Amino acid sequence: MASNIDRIKENIRINIRKYRKKRGLTQLQLGVQADVAEGHIRALEAGRKKPGLDVLCKIADVLEIDVRLLFE
Repeated sequence: MASNIDRIKENIRINIRKYRKKRGLTQLQLGVQADVAEGHIRALEAGRKKPGLDVLCKIADVLEIDVRLLFE
C-alpha cells in the first residue's frame, strides 16, 4: 500500500509532465524559464527527486497553473 507521500510524489511527477507537455515546453525550456536545472526537471518527472515548495511554485508559475494542481 502506497503512503500519502508516495501518492503525492507520483501525482507531482505525472502532473509536471502533463502540464509541461500541454504548454508545449521541453524539459530544458521549463528548466530555463523556472530557473531550475534541466536535470532536476528530468529527475522530478522520473520520480527520482523530491521537489521543494519553492521549485514547485516556480514550475507552476511557468506552467501558468495554480501550484495545487500539481498535487491532484
